[in-house]
Amino acid sequence: MLAFLKAKERQSLPASVVLGNNACDLDSVVSSVMYAYILDKTVEPTSPVLCIPKKDVVLRTEVTFMLDLLGISIDDLIYLDSPQISEIQHKHMRVHLVDHNKYDNSYLKLESYEVASIVDHHEDENGPCTGYKRVEPVGSCATLITSLFQESAAPKVSLTDDMKLCLGGTILLDTINLDFSKGRTTDLDVQMFKSLSITNSDELFEKITKAKVDISKLSVYDLLRKDCKHFTCKTGTVYIASIFGPTWEQFFSLPNVVEETAKFRSEFNIDVLIIMIRSENCQLFLAVAHGVPFISKECIGDVTEKLNLIPLQNFYPENWLVFEQLNLRCSRKAILPLFKTWLEK
Repeated sequence: MLAFLKAKERQSLPASVVLGNNACDLDSVVSSVMYAYILDKTVEPTSPVLCIPKKDVVLRTEVTFMLDLLGISIDDLIYLDSPQISEIQHKHMRVHLVDHNKYDNSYLKLESYEVASIVDHHEDENGPCTGYKRVEPVGSCATLITSLFQESAAPKVSLTDDMKLCLGGTILLDTINLDFSKGRTTDLDVQMFKSLSITNSDELFEKITKAKVDISKLSVYDLLRKDCKHFTCKTGTVYIASIFGPTWEQFFSLPNVVEETAKFRSEFNIDVLIIMIRSENCQLFLAVAHGVPFISKECIGDVTEKLNLIPLQNFYPENWLVFEQLNLRCSRKAILPLFKTWLEK
């Protein structure tokens, strides 16, 4: 697998590429690489393309963990901003989709293309496809890719140990360790995972799960953009970043926290930045960095009441507000409309 990726990274892209979804999580990355491998060996030269800029791969900590485990460098992969992408934009391309089923040309910006095949496990959006299409509601797209390996009669597409580890680890993560009670696991997920003959599956699941929430190697700038939603309103542009792991004291003790937060706000023209910090012991904190004169502790009464916010010691930089959120049931999904409604006023 490493030799396959290194060869692809050094070459110009062929007329056939596999594109995962723009979340670019472990399932999307592994499915893209493995499906490209199958097509490359059985149909025509094909390369996987990750649907993110290269700088964003570090935010997918479960992806970088798996790559490290297999001895694969992030430099061995092709991204939206890799030099090879500009070379294909004027050619007719055959695009194969994995982990999503409707092509969005805003990413590759191709002048001429066809969606040549689709392998996905989400709800079918009925996107056009000229060839093979398999959309099946299983727990992981890697499950479907594993089954394609089994269905192939070509001896060149047999699974190596590192490929089995990639596919098996992905299936475990997506199905929460094949736990039927979580509602994500199907019989085919279990069947395909067993076919990979992976030992110590509980240990592998635990390692990947820990890696997914490991933020120890990320800068403050990366933490803010790792899991972020945004909206616009009368007040301006509002971002809500979600960070798991540190307490508020630990977050504000990180190197260059003020400077990197300012850099993030400046780069994305953010008027109000709301940071949700959920510590490992289930405490929830809310930090608001803003450049809006009317925002203060006293004026956000409605939000304070509904979220049960307690102001914390005010030693932060100017235009920062920090609270402990005692209403732990309110996730970002609930917080976002509360702030949006208040800011619209």
